Amino acid sequence: MFGGRRTRVLWLIRCGENEWDAEDRLRGDEDLPLTPAGEAATQEAVERASSYPFPRPRVIHHPLDQSAVSTAQLAAKAFGSRPQGNDELADPALGVLAGITLEELRDRFERRARQWEEDPSALMPPDGEPFVDARVRLIEAGREILHRNRTEAVGIVVHDLAGGFLRTALAGLPEGNPRRWMEGRARVETWAIPADVTDRLDHVLDAIAQGEGN
Repeated sequence: MFGGRRTRVLWLIRCGENEWDAEDRLRGDEDLPLTPAGEAATQEAVERASSYPFPRPRVIHHPLDQSAVSTAQLAAKAFGSRPQGNDELADPALGVLAGITLEELRDRFERRARQWEEDPSALMPPDGEPFVDARVRLIEAGREILHRNRTEAVGIVVHDLAGGFLRTALAGLPEGNPRRWMEGRARVETWAIPADVTDRLDHVLDAIAQGEGN
């Protein structure tokens, strides 16, 4: 996977746990700090990852909410990198769904609860950001970061939904359940960035646009 000397590496870093994550509340793009447990787990994960035999990222891109900023700062300290904020990497805004538990979601929004649990790709949260739009936004943000950064390694901090959308696109797929793509994943992952990554993401964006037009 990392055999070639010219291979570029993407460090995909999952944002640490905040209070709503710990309580199984839908979070979206809400601005919440890390819990003490989330900070400790993130610290442990990035310190362990700093021993990986891959080029370290010079810059770690991250959303602007508190937990993402703190995660990026911890990773930057462990890797000797520089954090850089990018609001386009945020999870989709959930509108009136933000902060409710899964049980409350099932009681109040039965159809949307089924979507959330089965595949939230097409979810349209009331007063929030449609997930189809969020997927496009996140892929475009990832494409721009990977296009502009020609160094050996790039770091990106993401929450789970954003990570799922990006991982699906990097696999060359215009569709896919973002939650499934993040289940059981490590807090810090390394991906070989293909030489044609911008073309691949362009093709994914074109396929999404064509699908919306049908």
